[in-house]
Amino acid sequence: MIKKSLLFILVFSGFLSGNMPYTKAAELTPAAHMYMLTASPGEELYSVFGHSALWVLDPEQGINEVYNWGTFDFQTPNFYMKFLRGRLMYHLTVTSLERFLMVYRYEGRGVYSQRLNLRHDEMLGIYDYLLINRRPENVEYLYDFFYDNCATRIRDIADKELDIDWGPDPHPHAERTFRQMLHPYVAHIPWISFGIDILLGLPSDKAATPWHYMFLPDEMFIAFEHARHDDGRLLVDAYDVFLEKMIERDKPGLLTPVVFFWILFGLGLLSLLNAKLSRIFDRIFFTALGLLGVLVFFMWFLSDHIPTAQNLNILWALPTHLYFIHRGTKGRSGRMTRLYFKIVFLISAALLLFWPWIPQEFHPAFFPIIALIAVKAGLYGWGRKKEVSLEG
Repeated sequence: MIKKSLLFILVFSGFLSGNMPYTKAAELTPAAHMYMLTASPGEELYSVFGHSALWVLDPEQGINEVYNWGTFDFQTPNFYMKFLRGRLMYHLTVTSLERFLMVYRYEGRGVYSQRLNLRHDEMLGIYDYLLINRRPENVEYLYDFFYDNCATRIRDIADKELDIDWGPDPHPHAERTFRQMLHPYVAHIPWISFGIDILLGLPSDKAATPWHYMFLPDEMFIAFEHARHDDGRLLVDAYDVFLEKMIERDKPGLLTPVVFFWILFGLGLLSLLNAKLSRIFDRIFFTALGLLGVLVFFMWFLSDHIPTAQNLNILWALPTHLYFIHRGTKGRSGRMTRLYFKIVFLISAALLLFWPWIPQEFHPAFFPIIALIAVKAGLYGWGRKKEVSLEG
């Protein structure tokens, strides 16, 4: 794990990728070809959705260039804050096929090529675009997971430089949202799936179109396979396997988020048998929810990430829990606290009651969390003051 992470840092920081300096190359010869490369999903979070790149090969000119829009520099000042705020600049790097394949061979990931069926003039147009794009002043771009990433950059080049008919929807009987398109890739890592569903907001529940499907490398592979030029030529005329996939996804463990939070729900109910234990449990529980709410608030209002905006999870992961769970429920100062928990109960009850109609898809593990919030908040809001208190 450590070795893989270190290799990833080296490669995607540009130190090992062998990024070729920009030079005005000679014009491609008729012997040249272009290929789209698709890497299979990996084990690490950064690689779980796969990867795409564009390879240009001209043996007569000695050109062997892989154009990769998925690199960034860990040495960027305030790297993690820029990443969280959606302001991290990604880079186009250009390397040889051998260097590009090195990481995927090490990780046991598959790499598949599709040779693009291009006339020479079409290839020259794309290559001129690539040469302009790789100039030092043009290599940076502001990454967006759904709309501007390593795959969509290649899609956009093909669409801009060629007259492409992308064909009908390859999934005509299965309307999918962006969120639903991610689920198969993280089904084997349920805690990551849970975290993704916490952070993604309403924009992720928008129904995707065939054009949007191509934000995922696997979907773009399918789209390129079916696409045609306006004169009827197939966009792809040859397929090859550069690296066979060697890794298999592990089966998820028994302690999934759904199991864990139903256990937590049961523990929360058991805590009601002892007033002191219940107060300790509730303070930990609502404090954790409040901290989660701060993260949801940050990703919605203080970051530029489009998918994390308008996040309805803030209705149950309220940042205000951090304040009210530590206030008393007795006397005049407690009236506001009790009113707060009455409101929290009503919101939670509404979420449970209208669960199927909520426009944002909630993870199944959210149900026991929200149910426990409703139980606890209802007791603090309407329970008898002598028996239910945050003091002590």
